[in-house]
Amino acid sequence: MAPGVHHGPVPRLLALETDIRPDELGLVADVCSLGRSALCEVVVPRETVSRLHARIVRDGPRFRLEDAGSANGTFVNGERLTAPHLLADRDWIGLGSPAPLLAYADPDPTVVATGRLRFDERSLRFSLGGHPVELTPNEFRLLRFLHQHAGQLRTREQCAEAIWGPDYVPGWESDALDRVVSNLRGKLRRIDPSELIRTRPGLGYELIP
Repeated sequence: MAPGVHHGPVPRLLALETDIRPDELGLVADVCSLGRSALCEVVVPRETVSRLHARIVRDGPRFRLEDAGSANGTFVNGERLTAPHLLADRDWIGLGSPAPLLAYADPDPTVVATGRLRFDERSLRFSLGGHPVELTPNEFRLLRFLHQHAGQLRTREQCAEAIWGPDYVPGWESDALDRVVSNLRGKLRRIDPSELIRTRPGLGYELIP
C-alpha cells in the first residue's frame, strides 16, 4: 500500500489524558511518531517521555509499536517492550511508565459490540461493558443527554444547555464544553477504546448506539 493511501476505516490511536494531542489520530501514514517533541504526530508533554519516544510502523495490514531508544521505556498493557509489538485492538500504550496514555482501536468489523453503554435508572449510574463509569456531575449530565438521544446529532449549544441549564450565555461555554467532552472520552476509553462519542466538526456530538 502506498504511503497515505487507505481504504475504509483505519486503526486509530485514542488519547487517554487531556494533555495529549491530538485527541484521536487515524493511522493513515506508514510511520507515526510518539514523543514529547512538537514535531511528533502524537505529542505527549511528560517529563518521563523522550522527545522521540516510540514509533508505530505499518506491517502489512497491521501496525507494530517500536521503542525509539527512549530513556524510560515503552509499555503495552503494563509490560515493557523488549522487541517490536504487533498491535491488537484494545492494546493500551504507556510511554515512560506502565500507566496507559494511549489506546489502540482496530476497526476490524469482526469485533463489534453493541449496547455496550448501560444506564441504571434506579442507581443513576452508567456502566460500560459491565464496568462502572465514575463521572463528575457535568460529565454525567452530558453523557445522560447524549445517551437519551443515542444515534442522533446533538449541537454544541444543546450539549452545553444539558450541562449548565438554559441560563448559560452562548459562547462562554466553548472551552468548558471541550474540557468536559475530552475528560468524558478519556474515562470511557480507559474501559473500552472503541469510538463512543463521535465529533461532527462545527456541528456537535453523537453517541454511537
